[in-house]
Amino acid sequence: MSTVTAEPCSLFRPPAGPAEFLEPLKLGLAASREQPADPAVTAELRQTCHAAAAAIAELDPGRKQGAELDAVRALLTAVAASGVSDRPVSHEEITLAGEFAGEKGWPGLLAAMLLAPAAQWTSAPALADVPRWLWADYVSYLFHVPQGFCAVGQAEAYAAHGLRRLEELVRIAEPARGATAVRAALHAYAQTANSIPLYFAPGSLRRHAELRGRLLRLLFGVRENPPLLPLPRDGRRLRVGFVNRHFSPQTETYTTLPSFERLDPERFEVLLFAHHRTNTPLEDYCRQHARSLQILPKDLPGQLTTLRAAALDVVVFGTNVTAVVNEVTQLALHRVAPLQVVNNSSCITSGLPEIDLYVSGTLTESAGAAGHFSERLALLPGPAHAFNYDADRQEPTQGFTRAALGLPEDALVFVSAANYFKVIPEMRATWARQLAAVPGSRLLLHPFNPNWSSDYPVRRFRAEMEQVLAAQGVAASRLVLSAARFPSRADVKALLALGDVYLDTFPFGGVNSLVDPLELGLPVVVWEGDTMRSRMGAALLRQLGLGELIATDEAGYAAIIGRLAADDAARASLRARIREAMSARPLFLDPLAASDAFGELLLTAHDELVEKGPEAFRQTKQSITPAQVAGGDGLGATVGYLLELGMTDEAARQVQQQLAADPASVEARHWMGRILLAQNRVKRAGEYLLAAIQRGTAPAPVWRDLAVALRRAGNRDGATTALETALRLDQSDAEAWFLLAEFAFECGHREILLGVSQMAARLAPGDPRTVRLADVCAKFVPPAAVPAGAQS
Repeated sequence: MSTVTAEPCSLFRPPAGPAEFLEPLKLGLAASREQPADPAVTAELRQTCHAAAAAIAELDPGRKQGAELDAVRALLTAVAASGVSDRPVSHEEITLAGEFAGEKGWPGLLAAMLLAPAAQWTSAPALADVPRWLWADYVSYLFHVPQGFCAVGQAEAYAAHGLRRLEELVRIAEPARGATAVRAALHAYAQTANSIPLYFAPGSLRRHAELRGRLLRLLFGVRENPPLLPLPRDGRRLRVGFVNRHFSPQTETYTTLPSFERLDPERFEVLLFAHHRTNTPLEDYCRQHARSLQILPKDLPGQLTTLRAAALDVVVFGTNVTAVVNEVTQLALHRVAPLQVVNNSSCITSGLPEIDLYVSGTLTESAGAAGHFSERLALLPGPAHAFNYDADRQEPTQGFTRAALGLPEDALVFVSAANYFKVIPEMRATWARQLAAVPGSRLLLHPFNPNWSSDYPVRRFRAEMEQVLAAQGVAASRLVLSAARFPSRADVKALLALGDVYLDTFPFGGVNSLVDPLELGLPVVVWEGDTMRSRMGAALLRQLGLGELIATDEAGYAAIIGRLAADDAARASLRARIREAMSARPLFLDPLAASDAFGELLLTAHDELVEKGPEAFRQTKQSITPAQVAGGDGLGATVGYLLELGMTDEAARQVQQQLAADPASVEARHWMGRILLAQNRVKRAGEYLLAAIQRGTAPAPVWRDLAVALRRAGNRDGATTALETALRLDQSDAEAWFLLAEFAFECGHREILLGVSQMAARLAPGDPRTVRLADVCAKFVPPAAVPAGAQS
């Protein structure tokens, strides 16, 4: 017999049945949420749960429906929703759960489910051993999603538990997909399960995702999808659809937008599809950068019909399809285009059989990364992510001071806006040790991002953090916790600006959230692992040339923090380096580079799909990467020769291949600008030339050609400024002087024209234009001096 006794709470008499426990339990759960650190509240709640479990265990096994069973389900739902079951349970409670389940039949099992969370009860009955009429309840219990992990090791244990139970459910469901109990279990799984807690365990989650995909196909009755064969391009535009739940100001929009907003409209036809209209400025911006934005019908058959009727070559699912079962997840189970792609909004592999390609980055993936994905892996050069935060950039609505937040002016302040879910107990312990190692330091956290959830257990998180700090001898006053809901990331940045060092998380690190501190120039310390989700931030830092801020284990993470904390000069130097690197428009903040690289990957994948066929394409293990082409003088000689011959399309193809491998190349962008000018595509030529000079290292000819583009676009002031810059960089550029002569002639500046003529005579005495220029100067009459009516 167990040493645990199910004594009822001393404040009320033993109720007659489960229904009588519902109100006391609700009161106890509410008290626990308000006072999570109060041991008396916790003890009272535990007593209530034990007493309720004892009452449930005594139910009549012959009564499988009715008010009593409804009351039990209400109790289980209340406990699951409260987050109380996230806390570690004692060995005695696990033992008592086993006894209830083993001795009391199905009532005992329900009693055990109230006492012991499935992820902590490793010996919980197999689904096959549970009465079939209870399968839906039991599956909801097995795949319960915690509000957060409370103890070291829980994240890894949860992932192991989830994999075991997924394997079990698939084994049962696949042979009997039409059975009523199986259908009920699958519905319960889809309504309950959420893969987000899996993200916080180290290691590959491919098997989890693939099993989930099989279950969802069973649930939604997806059999073999009709094949959609790819059509050769033969010079036509590639028709690409982007499907998101919505295009509102949210991380998935900011990271999907650069993939399509600057795609060449002569090579790509971009169509946007959404489930919900938001009527936001960002949605309007997205619509302006595509051929159309269409709201999908509310029903799945209508959505599939709409997408298939669009005759897409490629569909890109830009909403996370790996977390909850949302509308986009259901669409991604079906074939709507010959090539189906998920981007990095999905934090792990989709595991869905109809997804062909997962797009990541060379700096984000480790060796052997292809084994982590059920799809073919396609690798962009550099980081997997790119962002456009300028499309709807806002100003902060409030300012922050250290004094207002109780932060000493002379204290070293560590900051992080990593989401609450990412700050797992292991991370909390690491941060507590760093605070203990830096006397007087403070930790400012802003973890409650509304993109992840609208309801966080703020008091519980504070209590758990303070407990971890106390274990390291760190006063609770050294923690400042922000629970504010800001209208935009501008306010988040204003808050983070109070800090000295930004701390990222492991094993699920930040990427969107790291752009904020990097824009501020804050040194960011990251901890890199082997999976994409633990390498995203490191990819950004490597792109910025900040590899010394990347750790590969806890000791290295602590060492970097320690060095930064002890050296004010090193932090100041890093701030200057970060600001300089960010001002040069790094790859992950360059929408033109993102669109060029993404578009070329799609073209490469599509053409290979046409060549090999769908089955062989999917079975190929080699990742899709841009073809390596020669740059430098070789590229310039080839492209220059093709331009002389008037072969602008072939010249463009040569440069596009270079941009696929090095999308921010100043040289390649310059050549693309010149090609586009030759094709009379003045506006797009200007985009490439402007992008080239934004890198901060563009030579004089780029500025000169930008002047040409701006002049042809009607921007005379901008053209003049660009030409002045070109001449300031290189006064020996004869082409720039000849261009200045044209400007001077148009504006009637005889003195400038004379000066240019003299420079041309020195720089290019044999050029026919020099002779003509001298002749023009000799005969020049300013346009303003010509009498009215004298011109014919």
